[in-house]
Amino acid sequence: MRQIRKQAPPPALVNWIASNRNGPNCNYRSLDTDLRRTIREALVAEQGHLCAYTGRIIETETCHIEHLKPQAHCEALEDVTYRNLVAAVPQPNTPKLPYGAHLKDNWPSDADAALFVSPLQNGCAARFSFSFSGKIQPTNPADAAASETIKRLGLEHDVLVGFRREAIKRTLQAPGKGPASLNAKAARQRLQGLQQQELDAPALEQFSFALINALEKHIERIQKISAKKNRA
Repeated sequence: MRQIRKQAPPPALVNWIASNRNGPNCNYRSLDTDLRRTIREALVAEQGHLCAYTGRIIETETCHIEHLKPQAHCEALEDVTYRNLVAAVPQPNTPKLPYGAHLKDNWPSDADAALFVSPLQNGCAARFSFSFSGKIQPTNPADAAASETIKRLGLEHDVLVGFRREAIKRTLQAPGKGPASLNAKAARQRLQGLQQQELDAPALEQFSFALINALEKHIERIQKISAKKNRA
């Protein structure tokens, strides 16, 4: 999971809320198609074109507007509050996916809110660790919220694990060589490139947060092997 730094809401949404907040229809269901598209465009841009939960690539037409606090539990203006909105796969009116926003559904309730690691939380990325085979687990085995979030979002689903495995494999493989063949210098350059993307690129690489984690582990592994050889 990558931390999302929310920007200012689209002016069109601000104006719509100002015009409707005292009426009976100031709710998400009343947003028209054009305004929803405007919101999706803003969300996709601020997320670097990555799904808020899965890290899959998204575009304006291949995602839907997801409520971090589920609509079923929203009060007052919460279902149209921009900070409660993110973009996630898939696009509306498509078959349900066995992971991500579809699996999350109406979780968490207010009672379970503390068990949800939100992509808006500071340091959320560091709470998840990825193996070279694409599997995900809490960085701290005692982190109950990270464990529950993985389960509720289906982040361990075989499809996502397979996607991440292939992305990590490509990242750690030097051109023309076997798996995990990237040397330390090239791995550091690749890592720096991904970190720089986080700062200034309009679009990020798919599963960028998992690639960063894998590169850090790969570099650490090389360093340990090198240190062991030096001691021999």
